[in-house]
Amino acid sequence: MSETLFIILSFAVALLGGASIGAVIGGLFAQHAAAKERKIRFLDDQIRKLYGPLYYFVSKSEKLLELRARFESAYDSEFCNVILNDDNKKAADETINIENEYIHKVTENNREMQEILDNSSALIDPSDIDMFLLFYENHIRLQTEKDSEGKIRTPHLIYHQVGDIHFLHPEVTKRVKNKYSRKREELDLLLGIRRRDC
Repeated sequence: MSETLFIILSFAVALLGGASIGAVIGGLFAQHAAAKERKIRFLDDQIRKLYGPLYYFVSKSEKLLELRARFESAYDSEFCNVILNDDNKKAADETINIENEYIHKVTENNREMQEILDNSSALIDPSDIDMFLLFYENHIRLQTEKDSEGKIRTPHLIYHQVGDIHFLHPEVTKRVKNKYSRKREELDLLLGIRRRDC
C-alpha cells in the first residue's frame, strides 16, 4: 500500500470515527435534554395540580385555626371563672358558635384537599404518602365520628384510646409548605430562573 493511500485511509477512518463520536455525544445530549424536559413538566404538574393547591388550602386553614385560637383565648379571658348571667351567657354562646364556624371552614378546606389528593395521587412523592395518609385518617375520622352538630360521637373512653382527631395536623401543614417551596426552587433551578429575595 502506498504511503499516499495509507494517509487517505487514515484520514477517512479518523473522519468517520469523529463523526461517530459526535453522533454519540449528540445523542447523549438529546437524551439529557429530553430527561430534563420531562423533569420540568413533572415538577410543573406537581406544583400546579398538587402541592400548590394544597399549599393554598393549608395556609387558609392555618389562618382560620389561628383566628379560632384568638377567639378561644378571648373567650377564656372574658367568660371563664365568671358567673354567667343572661347577657354574658348569650355572648359566650355566640362566641362558641363563631369558633365552630371557623372550624367548619377548615373542614370544608379539608374536603377540598382530599379531592385534590384523590385527583392528583400520581403526582404525590413517595416520601409523602404516610403524611397524606395521616391527613386522610384525621379527615375521615372527622366525617365519621362527628354528629351533625359537630360533637364527637365516639364514647369518651374509646376516643382517648384511639387518639385525638386533628382538624389539620401540624405535620401536614409543615410538610406541604416545605415541599411546595423546595419544588419551586428546583423548578426555578432547572429553568435557570433566579428570584430576588426582596
